[in-house]
Amino acid sequence: MPHTGDPEAFARNVATALFSWDTASGYGPSDYAQVLADVAATAEADALVSDVRAYLPTAEAWAQLRQYATRQWLTIDTAVIPDAWQTAVEQAAPGQIPAGATAYTITGTRHRDGTWGTESVEASRPVAFTVFLVCTPPIPGRGSSGLCEVLRLSELDNPLR
Repeated sequence: MPHTGDPEAFARNVATALFSWDTASGYGPSDYAQVLADVAATAEADALVSDVRAYLPTAEAWAQLRQYATRQWLTIDTAVIPDAWQTAVEQAAPGQIPAGATAYTITGTRHRDGTWGTESVEASRPVAFTVFLVCTPPIPGRGSSGLCEVLRLSELDNPLR
């Protein structure tokens, strides 16, 4: 997953990585989860891994989906800082929200396709969720563009509004 200091671009990259998988690739759910674990903020890494697992099929479901060469991807419609984020920041105790933290609510369409017998099948549905992230600011004169890391993910279809 590309590293960036641009919070919106990073949130979009996280969303894409979270929903992009292919059971015929030879990789399993833990391989796809690792991509996101690699960009987790250290303090929240364990919690983030738990969040990611809730989005991916279990190993048992993966085995079933593999029989149908199922793949999934996301079309993003919007990535916006939700109004409720400012309220959360205002109500947080000092130090509760890390400096540089923000949230982006992603809306889009989850697509899946595969093969049932000899027939190609497709399904899609709207999804919404929030990516909580923290970005370090760029360092002037050092060519640093900053760096973002994932803090947490909201429950699927229960985004911050």
